[in-house]
Formats: sequence, C-alpha cells, structure tokens
Amino acid sequence: MGKARIAFRFGHYGDCFHGSQVQPDVPTVQGTFMHIFKKKLKWTQERMPVAFSSRTDSGVHVRLNGGFIDLEQERWDAMGEAGFIKAVGHQVPESISLVDARQVADDWSPRRALYRTYRYRMECMEGWVEPELEDFTQLCSLFKGEHDWSNFCRREPGRTTTRVVEECKPWVNDGRIIGFEIVGEAFVWNQVRRIANAMLAVITGYRTTERVIEARDNPQIEIDLGLADPDWLILWSVSWEGIPDIETPEPTIPVPDHTSSRWQDLCRQQQKEILIRQFDFIQGRY
Repeated sequence: MGKARIAFRFGHYGDCFHGSQVQPDVPTVQGTFMHIFKKKLKWTQERMPVAFSSRTDSGVHVRLNGGFIDLEQERWDAMGEAGFIKAVGHQVPESISLVDARQVADDWSPRRALYRTYRYRMECMEGWVEPELEDFTQLCSLFKGEHDWSNFCRREPGRTTTRVVEECKPWVNDGRIIGFEIVGEAFVWNQVRRIANAMLAVITGYRTTERVIEARDNPQIEIDLGLADPDWLILWSVSWEGIPDIETPEPTIPVPDHTSSRWQDLCRQQQKEILIRQFDFIQGRY
C-alpha cells in the first residue's frame, strides 16, 4: 500500500521553545514532534514533513497551528485518529496540546491555508492607554488591504513583502479593548509585532497617524517604527478548506495589575492561562 498524508493540529506555549522550526541543540516544537514520530510511529528515513502552517518565534503562543506527516497507509488504517492521538498525544510535553488528526489529499500542504488569525494583547505593553473604540477601530483600519509591508517586517532576501490583510479590528474582552485581531492568508516575518508597535506609538503620541501611513505607502523608503515583544502575540487559528474551524468561548481576561512592580510578569502568566482555557475548551473539558 502507499502513503497516507495525515494533517494534525496543535497548540503550544511559546515561552517553552526556541520557536516552532527545528534548530540544532535547542528545544523546538517541530523538533519535539520529529522525536515523537520517530519513537512512536516508527517514522524513519523520511525528510521532515512540510513546514508547519505558520512559523512562530520564541515567546509567541499558539492556540491552533497545523502540520502533516506521511505514514504508511496500512499503519494509519490500523490506528486511525484515536490511535494517532493516543500514540503521539501521550508523548508530547504539557507545553503542547495535540488537537486532532485526519487523512488528507496526498498533495495537501498546511502552508496553503485560507487564512491565519493572530491576536496581540496590547494592554500588556508598557505605555498602553486604552483608546476610544471608534479611534482604535480607525487606527486598525490603516492596516487592512493589500500593501507592500517592507517597513513592517523583517525582510528576507528573495521573498515578496506584499500581503493582503483581510481584517484588522479591536480585540475586546469584557467590554474593554485589550489589543487587536488581524486576519490574512499569510503574513511576513514580524509583521504583526511591528504593526503592534506602530499602533502603540500612535496611541501614546510618539508617532502620528500620518507617519504610519507614510511608512505603509512608501516601502522603498526605510522607516523603522519598532518591533513589539513576542510575549503578547498569539497565533489564534489557521483555517483550511475542508477542515472545520474550531470556535470556542472566551472567558474574561483579568485587567493587568499595575500596582505590582512585576505586572508584566503577571501578564505573562495570564497569557498562558488564556491558552490553558482555550486548550480545555477545544478538548471538550468544559
């Protein structure tokens, strides 16, 4: 029998890994899956499956990402999704949540997603002051549409920096603005974090809206608006044709406690709590 291409979805804590992509001598999400696949699925003499849908840096949390592995059809027929989840899910560390697995077309690639959704929790940034909803909605709208995002990314030789942002809107929780949600088919490296820093600069009065528009509309002129921390970024979801999206409730997120000198450390703990709640919802524990 031939090969079976198995798509699997997962989430992970970003601060437990040196990014998602495999690197020598440091823990990564891809490296962890490689080790488990070889140990539990007898996956040998194969190159690593196509890269995960979205590459994430160290510190970036992930609610839902996806990848694939090619197995012998006979092995998949014998184990099915339940066997795969048992074999792999029982081996992954607590920092990874394995969601599901299914057989897909032989040419299926996680990179060919319909869209990716990120959320950035700006209220954890130093200097954040909650703006008026109308003003922040207008600010978010500056980052919608097709643009060359050269001034809002880490440029990579030979790679285009033109992307389409389908949606950029306030992230509202329990009636307050805590950040923004941004949706697109694909993003360039550091795009969301640079957008977050540009937004904060406008909110705090350090930059003008006109300067942000200038950076957006003049990619041939280098204009550096800074890079926000990875700690407050969550890859919220990735959507593919033929694979149902996973919708979950969103519990109330506590307001950052600025009475503590370590308030951002408390925010980092809250980021993990957001993920824990989401993982529990996804796995049907609530």
